[in-house]
Amino acid sequence: MFTKFSRRLTGWYVAAAVTLVVVVIGAFAVVGLDVYVHVIQDGVDADAREVQAFAVRAAARHEAFIPAAIEVETRLSRPGLRIFAFGQSPHDPTHVPGHSGTSLPILIRQGPLSSAQQPGGRAGAGPGASRVPLVMNGRVTYIDPAVMHLEGSTVGFALETAFGAHLQRVDLEGGFVRILPDPDATQRVALWLLFGVLLVGSIAGVLAWLVGRYITTQVLRPLIEVTHALQRFAARDFTPQPIAVAGKSEFDAIALAYNAAATQVASAFAERAQAETQMRQFVADAGHELRTPLTIVLGYIDLLRRKADAGDERSRRIFSSISVEGARMRTLIDNLVLLAKMEGEDVRPAEPFDLRQLVDEIVESRRLLHPGVKLSCDVTVDAQVLGDRTEIYEAIANLVDNAFKYAPGSPVRIEAKAGDGGVELTVTDDGPGIHPEDRDAIFDRFYRGATRGEIEGSGLGLAIAKRAVERAGGSLAIARTSPDGTTFSLRLRADLVRTPFRPTATPA
Repeated sequence: MFTKFSRRLTGWYVAAAVTLVVVVIGAFAVVGLDVYVHVIQDGVDADAREVQAFAVRAAARHEAFIPAAIEVETRLSRPGLRIFAFGQSPHDPTHVPGHSGTSLPILIRQGPLSSAQQPGGRAGAGPGASRVPLVMNGRVTYIDPAVMHLEGSTVGFALETAFGAHLQRVDLEGGFVRILPDPDATQRVALWLLFGVLLVGSIAGVLAWLVGRYITTQVLRPLIEVTHALQRFAARDFTPQPIAVAGKSEFDAIALAYNAAATQVASAFAERAQAETQMRQFVADAGHELRTPLTIVLGYIDLLRRKADAGDERSRRIFSSISVEGARMRTLIDNLVLLAKMEGEDVRPAEPFDLRQLVDEIVESRRLLHPGVKLSCDVTVDAQVLGDRTEIYEAIANLVDNAFKYAPGSPVRIEAKAGDGGVELTVTDDGPGIHPEDRDAIFDRFYRGATRGEIEGSGLGLAIAKRAVERAGGSLAIARTSPDGTTFSLRLRADLVRTPFRPTATPA
């Protein structure tokens, strides 16, 4: 519940937090790289001034190019810088490598025709007249300018150029010296800074997810609890369970509104329960009080009817009608008293009784009352049903009587078989079925349906049957209904459920 919304909210929070952190840390990384490049460039400029001063002294001493270049590189070498010196061609003193071709400040890689010479050697002693001395990393190499290769990090060079770095060229007796920021070192620093940004961003993402999860949980907690409470209400659980409010979220207003509504609902249900209890008590008391005078009245009416039998026909019809209506009133009072008792809190302890014997009693009594109706019974299980025998008797009898009334002339079948944890008893008729508009309210009190016609009844029979079965821990429902008939299914708890042995008849 709210899982997707919570994840989206947390995701938005994480994305915003990580973006902010990456932007801030990235800005610091850019500033740091800019500071690094400027520090290196300051070193380049300082070394250039040192080389200029050294060149003046070397010229005064008439120092050869190679020893001077090696001394310069040894003295000024520092991390992040590259220093190398080119000598003049022995055959072309005016030609200086680097004046033609590429002048990118990228490291020089030795070509395949290069060879090494010990420091202190002379430029003209190199192998090959077309080669010039190159002093780099404390070594002297003679290279051919035509096959000179340039290598190094183009990314580092691009970063250095973007941040304003440049190389310095200082003339030295017999050649020149170039000093520049090391592109590979710049790239390494940039990669470390990028790694730091990614690492900090990842840590920030994890922390943002944890914090965001906590925040969204705290924010949505009142809404989630209110939803759970409303679902309990939808399941007809109206037990008041106030939601604790911590005052940390604007959704607390929803929880406060729910608590107020739940209090009102609980109060309303308590008043309703009290009113229903009083009503049941009134019905029970009134029923008991009405039974005695009604019995006396019906007794006198019966006496008068007998005397009227010798009189005129009109008097006999009047007294006969009064007797019938009095009997209906007594049946209604008995049903009201029975239903009021069943809806009370007093539940008798469940006592086992034999289901087959109970069904046989109902079948025999109904056959005497309705001799013209075919009533069949098929109990294929021996079981001791748990419940109040009188109430279960009323439930099954009301189902059978209901079939007699609403499916007149139709055969009625009672069947019982073993079910899950007990027995299942069905009452089936071949009548017109239950109208779709009546199926949802068929078990309500005083509900008789839109198609009852002239059929007499109080609308309490099925309500009494359902309540009696539920008090025994069972269930009653419509298993099937159609224009071809209706089947009511009654499930009851039972012990010692077993199917009796039935010998199979063998052909003669």
